[in-house]
Amino acid sequence: MKVQNLTSINNNSFKGTSSITSKIAKSFAKSGDIGEGTSIACDFLGKAVVVPAVIMLASNEPKDKKEFSAFKNPVAAFIQLGLEVPVLMVGSKIVGELADKGFFDNKKNAKNGFSYNEKLQREKFIDTFEKISKKSASIKENSKNFIEEIKTTGYSKKAAEDIVEIVKGADDKAKEAIMTSFKNFEHARQNKFHLQNRICFVAALALTPLLCAIENYIHPKIMNKIYASRTASGNSKMVKMPDIKTFVADRKNNIGGSV
Repeated sequence: MKVQNLTSINNNSFKGTSSITSKIAKSFAKSGDIGEGTSIACDFLGKAVVVPAVIMLASNEPKDKKEFSAFKNPVAAFIQLGLEVPVLMVGSKIVGELADKGFFDNKKNAKNGFSYNEKLQREKFIDTFEKISKKSASIKENSKNFIEEIKTTGYSKKAAEDIVEIVKGADDKAKEAIMTSFKNFEHARQNKFHLQNRICFVAALALTPLLCAIENYIHPKIMNKIYASRTASGNSKMVKMPDIKTFVADRKNNIGGSV
């Protein structure tokens, strides 16, 4: 008998585990430089490794039924990795390019220093730094290859630390101008980064119904092949999953009996 396109009988017992893993993974998108990509990676590891291990170790169901439920999570994880990740990578790149063209900037906010345009703010900082460093011997002497690194690699945590040391000996006016320009550059980078994550998160939610539909289509077919192979070799029997009417009737009886 073929496995029906149903969630495993014991799946509800572990629904909370999968939900918690997903929530923890998504929370990474709000932390510093950890974005939606890291969220997906953590979610993938949770579904592919942690949840199946918990099901296989903690469930009291027969082995075949545990396998059916446990294997659904890695299937979902690989579908997510194969479909969602490429879409989000392309989407993030497009959002980044639009941000660097000023597409998301509001003129009023831009005047107050709020911008998503990292490219523009980097160019402004480089221009400000080079003009002031020509007039300040201490900055010119301390900067050396600093500005070249900004031009080639952009913002880095090392650059944020170096700039503080570079302007130490400068007068207050020069120091304030450089640090203000650098902060605008730094904030624009952060703004763009978080914008990319928010848009990608919305895109990931929009893809969820499609991912679930593919998962529910592929998973039973894979399990049927596994169980059919075992049955043919005499190592194991296929799981006899109930049809939908029997499944619903059993659920009602179980609920009624527990009252």
